[in-house]
Amino acid sequence: MKFIVLLWGEKSRLANNETLGVPVFSYKEMVKLGRENCAVLIDSLDARKGCRYEVIGSHDIAAIVYTSGTTSNPKGIMLSHKNLLHQIENLGVLGPAKAGDRFLSMLPTWHTYERAC
Repeated sequence: MKFIVLLWGEKSRLANNETLGVPVFSYKEMVKLGRENCAVLIDSLDARKGCRYEVIGSHDIAAIVYTSGTTSNPKGIMLSHKNLLHQIENLGVLGPAKAGDRFLSMLPTWHTYERAC
């Protein structure tokens, strides 16, 4: 984990915790950082063409889904690239498709399966 963003609440309790070892930002701080750095990113498009990106592993986090706490307390669920690829790779097992087929998903947009397919 590279940093923590608190969507609500006080960061003082969490930020003072030495065991975390990662920076803690409030949502407002992240929005401010984004606004301040937007112009810099736009100006540096040419400079980024030669940029080398980190290699992404199958077990690296691809998405964090926040639950409402239907069965317990609300929490963030981490989905790896492997989780999402598994859904995509196995879609054909559940419903084989051929050219021209269309599918309608009745799942809500916030369902994890909707992130992959």
